[in-house]
Amino acid sequence: FLKHVNTSYTSALASYGQYSRLARYSDYNEMESMAEISSALNLYSEEVCSGGERDEIIKIESPNARIRDALNILFYDVLNIEFNARAWVRNFCKYGDHFMLIDHHPDYGVLNVLPMPVNEVEREEGFDPQNPLAYRYRWVTQGNRILEPWQVAHFRLVGNDNFLPYGSSILEPARRVWRQLILMEDAVMVYRIVRSPERRVFYIGVGNVAPADVPGFVEKAKTQLKRNQIVDTATGRVDLRYNPMSTDEDYFIPVRGEGDGTRIDTLPGGQFTGDIDDLVYIQNKLFAALKVPKSYLGYEGDINAKSTLSQEDVRFARTIRHIQRLFLAELNKIAVIHLHSMGLKDEELINFELSMANPSTISELQNLELWRTRFEVASIAQEGMFDRYFIYSKLFHLSDDEI
Repeated sequence: FLKHVNTSYTSALASYGQYSRLARYSDYNEMESMAEISSALNLYSEEVCSGGERDEIIKIESPNARIRDALNILFYDVLNIEFNARAWVRNFCKYGDHFMLIDHHPDYGVLNVLPMPVNEVEREEGFDPQNPLAYRYRWVTQGNRILEPWQVAHFRLVGNDNFLPYGSSILEPARRVWRQLILMEDAVMVYRIVRSPERRVFYIGVGNVAPADVPGFVEKAKTQLKRNQIVDTATGRVDLRYNPMSTDEDYFIPVRGEGDGTRIDTLPGGQFTGDIDDLVYIQNKLFAALKVPKSYLGYEGDINAKSTLSQEDVRFARTIRHIQRLFLAELNKIAVIHLHSMGLKDEELINFELSMANPSTISELQNLELWRTRFEVASIAQEGMFDRYFIYSKLFHLSDDEI
């Protein structure tokens, strides 16, 4: 297989993922300043790292007590995962990638993991003609230092081939919508500030004033209306100060002829201050791109019934489970490196299982309800109609060995 795979495919993917990569990271940093997006990232990290029944983030299972104890010490004492996991997952979701340098000792195993800036590390593929599946990392800002795969833990959110061999951020579908939303919010804010206050129109009767003197006459009337005369006690000079009680954007219009008496009319402010349907439309697109239920971010008005929230909770839980599986994949890699340093070989290296808690209690209750229904159907089916083998194989989908 290795002999017949062409390196052109992996090398093309490796170069394609570089396009606009730094621009994407720059956009993600700017997007985080928006309250909804920052709250969504916090929500993702909290849901992924939610505690289990015993409030543990990572559950370690292994029939070998030595492996179980070693991994407990690694994750909870050495890596302090209860404190660090949320920050790792937040960066992982924000950028789609998260690189960590593994501080490894051949005798003592993994001593620490150090986060690396995502914009300083590159993943190289297709460089070895003898092994097309080989990959390595290059720390660009540290003198193009080459790092082997076992020296770096690369958390990446795969699922979008456009950015391989890097991950795709959960914010990527929202980049275009985010730009539209900030432009729309700025436009609405400008309209509120400029059009909200009432304006006044001062019609100044100029009577028999010569046309050449009308501007000066209007300016004099404007000064009398808009300025206060204040005498400086130190110098005795008269100072015209601006009167803040009047709006500076009023209009002064000279009139002559019939009905040329001086009068003041009021122009109403903006009439569309409550019309934000277009803004809500774009905001809904942002929530759809982030895949976060609006009710989670304090928009309860959009939830019509409790069942709607339940269904949204289950769908969101599936997204969280996908991120948890990708996160656990690299934690497994760190665990295998640590166990290899302890002298374990072959099957013992993978004789463990790491898991994370289900973030949705509603989803868990649905699974329990499904199992209860299966047991009820099985008890009814055994009453002289089907044997146990049929029930085990068809209803519970067990293999012959499991039966």
